[in-house]
Amino acid sequence: MPRIGVIFDLDGTLIKFPEPWIREARREFLGWLVKTFPVDAKAIDELSIPQLIELVANGDRSRYRYLREIANSIYMKRELEAAARASVREGVVELLEELRRRGVSMSVATNNCRDAATISLETAGIKEFFSCVVSRSDVEEMKPSPEMLLKAAYAANIPLSMGIHVGDSVVDVLAARSIGMMAVSVIGGVHSREKLLSSRPHLIIEEPLHLLKILT
Repeated sequence: MPRIGVIFDLDGTLIKFPEPWIREARREFLGWLVKTFPVDAKAIDELSIPQLIELVANGDRSRYRYLREIANSIYMKRELEAAARASVREGVVELLEELRRRGVSMSVATNNCRDAATISLETAGIKEFFSCVVSRSDVEEMKPSPEMLLKAAYAANIPLSMGIHVGDSVVDVLAARSIGMMAVSVIGGVHSREKLLSSRPHLIIEEPLHLLKILT
């Protein structure tokens, strides 16, 4: 029988937002990108890394894979170091325990690499709650592509109309809305309330635990 399923983003949603390393890695990748391709640094400043890769690749799958490899090499070391220090956001454990008690299926879909996602979940002590973890290592395209959400929903037998994606960034909202999944944005992660509102989530919550209010 179909049941409600919640697919969570990881950094900034379940895990406290590791802002310093992300900003450092982004700055390095942007610097490389501007030197390598004819792009306007100011014009691309507000785009996420997956959006930048899509923009510069412009439909060329070979270039897309090349850009992903470069981004991966820049991000991975910092990502793994941050994962080893991961800690949960306030109220996350209580939320996950209550969702499990209610029989809600829970998965993770993250643009992190698989090793970093696994280490983060284990370090934070919440890996046991999730039936499925889909990372950028498991898909051809990262969010805002819906590929990882589709993969997580399929693995957990969650109809898209019964799925809720909870994330802290614009790419989370875009991925969920593109396949008719409910998009819930949580404040306190990578993007501000104003930025999240611009992507039109179905709901914005102040903290992860407030998700329970829409599931009662």
